[in-house]
Order: sequence, then C-alpha cells, then structure tokens
Amino acid sequence: MSAEHAPHIPGLELVRPLGSGGYADVYLYEQQSPRMNVAVKVLKREGLTAAIRRQFVDEANTMAQLADHPYIVQVFRSEQTADGGAYLVMKYYPPPNLAVRSRTDRMTVEEVLRTGIQLASAVETAHRAGIIHRDIKPANVLVSQYGQPGLTDFGIAGRGGHAEDVDEDVGVSVPWSPPEVLYGQSNGDSRSDVYSLAATLWHLLVGRSPFEQPGGDNSAYALMPRIRAVPVPPTGRADVPVSLERLLSHAMAKKPDSRPQTALELARGLQAVEQEQRLPRTPVVVLDEEGNTAVAALPAAGRPELDHDRTMVRTPTSVAVPEPPRPARPVEAEDEEDAPTTISGGVLLAVVGVLLVGLVGALVWALGRDEGTPEAQPTASVRTQGGAPTRAIDYPEQPALDARSGSGSVTFTWNYVGVEEGDFFQVRVADSESEVVDAEVTTVKDAARHTVAAADGALVCAQVTVSRKSGLTSPRSAIRCQSAG
Repeated sequence: MSAEHAPHIPGLELVRPLGSGGYADVYLYEQQSPRMNVAVKVLKREGLTAAIRRQFVDEANTMAQLADHPYIVQVFRSEQTADGGAYLVMKYYPPPNLAVRSRTDRMTVEEVLRTGIQLASAVETAHRAGIIHRDIKPANVLVSQYGQPGLTDFGIAGRGGHAEDVDEDVGVSVPWSPPEVLYGQSNGDSRSDVYSLAATLWHLLVGRSPFEQPGGDNSAYALMPRIRAVPVPPTGRADVPVSLERLLSHAMAKKPDSRPQTALELARGLQAVEQEQRLPRTPVVVLDEEGNTAVAALPAAGRPELDHDRTMVRTPTSVAVPEPPRPARPVEAEDEEDAPTTISGGVLLAVVGVLLVGLVGALVWALGRDEGTPEAQPTASVRTQGGAPTRAIDYPEQPALDARSGSGSVTFTWNYVGVEEGDFFQVRVADSESEVVDAEVTTVKDAARHTVAAADGALVCAQVTVSRKSGLTSPRSAIRCQSAG
C-alpha cells in the first residue's frame, strides 16, 4: 500500500500507512481539532463490488451502534466519496494487534483470562443487540495504549444466523471458525462466536491457531478437516490450569449445542478459573435487557476467598437517612460530661425519626432470617459509581468435572467454588460427547459424584450443572469422557 492512494479528508492530515486487508487499507491521520490521532479505513478501488461497498457501510453502522462499549473500537464517522469510495474514521490503537503480538510475546495466563473476559463482554453486548460478529480472531483485537483490548472489523457481522444475511462472496477466517460455518451448516450465531473467541484465546496462549501444525500443511483445505474431526489439542503449557484447558475445549466443541450457549456463560467460566488461580476478578461489562449497564462485581478488596461470581442487576436505590441537624447555637460546657442534655424539639423529632427507621429496618431484617427461604440467603451489596447500593445475584460457579474408570463402571466427580447448603446437580450421561446435550437429565443430591454402570471398554461421557433452591444454575461443565474398566 502507498500513501498516494490515501484520500484527502477535510480536518485530517495524513501521517502514514498502517496496514492493508482484503478489501481495505488503513492509514494513520492526525485530526486537527481537537488534535489527536485517528485510524482511517479506506475501501480499495480494485475489485470493488456493490456487495463489498454495502458490507463496508454495514460495518460502520454496526460499530457505531456498539461504540459506547469499552472493548469495541469506536467509530467517529463514515463518508462515501463522489467516486464511489468510502472510509471510516475510528479510534486509533497503536500496533501491534494481538495476532502480531502473540507471535513474539508469551502472554501470561492471567492476561489471557482478563482479555477473554473483556472480549466476551463485548461479544455478549453485540449479541444482545442482535449482532453476530462472525470473524473473531487475534488480528481483529487491537490494544489501546492503556492495554485494553478493542474488538474491531465487524465487516461480515450480521443479525442472526441466516444465510441471506451475508453475500456469497464474503469469506470467513478458517483457522478460528467452527465446523458448522466452514461446512455451510450455519451462517453463524452466538455459539459460533463463542467458538471463535475460544480459538482466539487458545491462539494467544500458544502463538498459533488451535489446529495449525508447525511445519505441516496449514492451508485452508488442510485445516478444515482437522477443525471438523480432530479433538482440540492441549496448549502444552505447564502453567495453563487444567480447568482452562477444559473450558477452551468445551467452548470449541464440534457441535454448537455442546458449547457454552452465550458469551456471558464463557465469561463466567473464565472468571471461575481466575478465582481458582486466586487472580483478581475481571468484571463482565454488558447491557441488561433494559439497556442499562450491568457489571459483574469486583472482588472484595484483599479478600479473594470471599468473592463470588455475581452479575449485578439494577434494583430501587435505597434512601439515605440524613443525620439529625445540629443545634443552632453551640453547646457551652466545661467538658463533655457537663454538656447539657436538653435539645430542641426539632432535633428531638429528627432523632426519633432515625430511631424508628432503624427499628423498622431491624424488624424487616429479623423477619427475613428464616433460613428455609431463598430470600434468607446472604447476598452482597456493592456500590455503583453514584454511590447507590445494588443487590448482586449469587450464581453458582461452573463445576470442574473429573472421571475415574472402574470395573464395569465410570465414576464422575466434580467440585466448584462457593458451595452452598442445598445445592444439587443435574447430570447428563451419554455414549459420546455429541449425544450428551440431548441426554436425559438425572438429578443428584447430597454428593458431588455420580457412578454409571458400563461394560468394560465402553465410553461414557457426562456433563454437570449446579442448581440452587432459588432457581439459579451454574454454567454447564465441560464434557468429560472416560472408558470403563
């Protein structure tokens, strides 16, 4: 690419080219007022079709709709030129993107978990707006000068999973795409974005895409059969916990129904790994059904063992009781013991009001102490930026599932953070991983284990969910398979 093809844009001065993609070039400009750097994505003239031009306009509209999210690249404006070209003016993120960085730097597990939760927040927000990204990959994750990721390139995003949403000539990025998209069974939905996000995190841990073979044939035609049939390989890193390996494998399951069904479910699984590793909890930032910001609670300062996975929802703001007014004239006394005990009538009324409010609050609290009701379970309160307390929901953590073979049986056991009295479990068991999601549910109480009778050598697969009396459930565990005998 060359600077000579960069358009003249009023109010912007060209600095230098930044990079080139399939149908667009990206340049660094300096905006004159207010003065700041911006990135400008410009449509290439060669090979330009009506479909690509429409796709470019759709990208601008989609990113603008999601621009308030902290982990989605902001679009400032979009213009179509008189000669049929077009450009986007976006927030500038300095190089490198995560694809370039992962080739040279070894990202820590903590950093990958944090990035995954932040990107899952962005993806969940897009999904709640009815937008499927369809091209999540390391190259489409930029990094701000403050280290925050920015998801970009919504060029082939669409609304829903229907083939008519995208033109036939729009391609996908094979190494990070799920089997159902590569083989034309789906045009993408929330579960395909979950797969691509998990493949991206695997890439960040290893430095290459999950099914790429170093030194082997890694063309699209060689990768596609591996993606469809080969199990997700382990990362091979000793510092990657087993729980994270399982979660990524679960999220890249071959069948869409076997994956976490939402980006939020994947984010909670990543948070559970953070807590297991005693890492600071990364908040999930999404919009609730009413368009308000809902944020997963941050850890209690210095007390990670007390932290639980919570997604905050808005409740009525509590009313703060003002302190009683001070007397109009100062009290004169030799010392505190000699101070007069009489107060004015207005102050007395204020004090009585405060006492009555306190007594009513105590009575309500006492009546709610019946341990047999869900309302009696303690929930934490955290404060929003405005200072108003917001109730938090105690979701059970995603369980980690293990399996042990025995003579004529397989025993599954599981554990999870934040065990509460009365928790019970929903277990699905089948003869293969793909059949687990449709298997009959067995309820298990009193013990975090379940033994399945099977002929020696027979494969048994299972998945478990934690349930509470309140009706809340955990994300489903990764599917675990083991042969009997």
